[in-house]
Amino acid sequence: MDDKEIIAQEVMRALGISPLIKNIVIERCASPWNEKTLIKTKKDHLAVKLFVWDDPTFLYGRMHRLFLYVFDVLNPAFYYRPRMSPDEEKEPQRRNRFSQIWSIYVDSRMERQGIDNFYDKRLRENLFIDTEKELPWESARAVFRALWRKDLYTYPEIIDYSYDLSTLRGIETLTKPAAPETDLVNFLQESSVKKHMDRISSPALKEMAHDILNFAAYHCKDTFIEARYYGISMAYHRRTFLEIIPTSNKGFFLTMLDSQLNVYETETVTEGSDMHCIQKMIKERYDRMAFQSHHG
Repeated sequence: MDDKEIIAQEVMRALGISPLIKNIVIERCASPWNEKTLIKTKKDHLAVKLFVWDDPTFLYGRMHRLFLYVFDVLNPAFYYRPRMSPDEEKEPQRRNRFSQIWSIYVDSRMERQGIDNFYDKRLRENLFIDTEKELPWESARAVFRALWRKDLYTYPEIIDYSYDLSTLRGIETLTKPAAPETDLVNFLQESSVKKHMDRISSPALKEMAHDILNFAAYHCKDTFIEARYYGISMAYHRRTFLEIIPTSNKGFFLTMLDSQLNVYETETVTEGSDMHCIQKMIKERYDRMAFQSHHG
């Protein structure tokens, strides 16, 4: 019997679940990130397969956390109902959140019990924030802290939270204010000039952005316009000299190259901006760059 099997028996006795588990298989995995528990429910017992990293670091704690999932499944007060969980193929985002919340329940208990654990609070928080890409970081942190503080969960509660985090007590009503990190996620999903333009909600601002594009296309010869993940880029001889970056507030960013100083300058275009001055500056910056290109 190796160390992992000895620890497995010890943890099951400590959790009081030994009589209900008749078959345990422990297999190796490549890293702690790949550790997991597979459970098969039989008529009167469970069959458990553990995938455990073959390293002594936090070995007891890593195996203890794997058996906490088994403990929850066996706990009548947890109301384990696997058919209720989000489908991994049809609802991957909900399924990921579901897994994160159950893991938070497991790892927060590990901390309260003082058991060394690979998934400590800071790591678990970072993983949760990374999962909740649609929330600003501070909102995601607030949700995580509320989830971490919660002493007891039921399986149906975890399912509810995976669909609607606003039902969680201890946090204010979740909103999605403008934030650079959430904008970046949206930008990464954009793939066309039209989609970027549609991000500008104000009709007046959208018309101003169109005017800038049209001006660059007609007055800046050989300008190539394309969509990037962050916005709309205009390049001359493969060098970007103008960019429009839509935002979720009352304006959009306009970045222009000063080729003489070799620096980019960004300003916020609002409904009160002077389009004549903007177009004049674009033409001056373009002419300077074109001149340098032909006489460099």
